[in-house]
Order: sequence, then C-alpha cells, then structure tokens
Amino acid sequence: MGFKRSVLIGMIALVCLPAYHGSARSDLQNKVSAREMFNTYFTQKGFVTGKIGIPELKTEVVLKENRFFRKEENVEDVCERITEIREEFGLPNPDSECVLGYGWCGFLHADYGEEKAYGYIVLIKKGLNDVSRVYTVGHECGHFLWYISQQEMIYQKFKKPDLVRAQISSNCDFAVLCGWAAVEIAGYNLSDCIIIDIENPEKQERADYLKKLVKEHLSSLSTH
Repeated sequence: MGFKRSVLIGMIALVCLPAYHGSARSDLQNKVSAREMFNTYFTQKGFVTGKIGIPELKTEVVLKENRFFRKEENVEDVCERITEIREEFGLPNPDSECVLGYGWCGFLHADYGEEKAYGYIVLIKKGLNDVSRVYTVGHECGHFLWYISQQEMIYQKFKKPDLVRAQISSNCDFAVLCGWAAVEIAGYNLSDCIIIDIENPEKQERADYLKKLVKEHLSSLSTH
C-alpha cells in the first residue's frame, strides 16, 4: 500500500493586533488585556486552546494560554486552502509555494504590545483511504508537536527513547516518525505501507529507515 508525499512545510508570520497606548495601565493589566484579545481573536477564527487530543498518536497536550490550534479535515485542495488562509489573515501568497501532498501544518503569530500569541493550523486532504489519512494526521500533528517543543511525549512511547531521539535531527524527520507511529498504533502492518517519492530517493530511503525504527522500537503499550 503506497502513498505519495512531497509537502512544503509552511510557517506563517502575522502581525495583526493593535498595540496598546498610554502608560496608565499596569503590566498585569496589559497582560490580561492581551490574553483576552488573543483569546477572542483566535476563537472567532475557529481555533481552540487548552487540552488538544491527538488520538492517532494516543497523545494529548495542554497548550499554554497564548497558543491556539485549528485542524481542518476533508480539505478539497490543500494548496488552494493555504491560499485562502493567507488571504484570511492578510498575508501574501508567494507564487513559488505549493503543496503536492495530502496535508499541511503551519503556524502564525500575533502581536499585541509586547505580548505574543501563536496559532497552529493542520490541514488534511479529503478522500484519503484510511491508512493514508492516519499517516497524514500523524505526520502533520508531528510538525505541530515539534513547533510547540513537545517531541518528548512521542519519544517516551518507544522502548528505547534515547536511541530514537538520537536519530531525529529535524522537524521533517520527527513528522515522518509520527506518521509511521500513527499507522502502527492504528494496527496496520508497516511492511505493507510505503512512501513513494520518485523525485527524491534519499527522502524515501530516510522514510523507510524511520519506519523500521517505529516497527522495531515502538512500545506495544502505545499501540493499545
């Protein structure tokens, strides 16, 4: 069972909220005002905060109060949806950016005075067969976990966390690891699953190595 992936990982920067003016407010009042502003802004745009469950990885994280998350599944065209998101937040759309895969994860940041907040977005393409969907959700949520520095909760699912941690050198590696972990957790036979990347055989070889790592070292407790 194969599925092709070649996804550009996007990082979106956003400055969207007005800074406060005047010196009458205390620092605490400014921070409270910023939290309220961020919460209103992001929740109105469909983001959530607090506890975020990722069942495909049998994982949940609790976001800091200035971090927000939005996942969209059944996206007709991932590249087109990224364009729409950029337009939604008033960002340019570079002609060189495109997405050839089944999903995407990016983030944006908002400023209010000296306070900052971050919104993370995951997109999953519509119409995927189950194993491709599971892999893609695991992969894109792997990017998300990397962005919020929560890789350790995945490493601890392996029998030899130190060994696995030492093999991961980039966001991309970690996302592939999470994709394969999600497929294994879902009960699929990893031997029957491959990533096809004709244009980049080195990436395909790396993906195969990370699949082997999951197959050999993911704890059985993490798959039940």
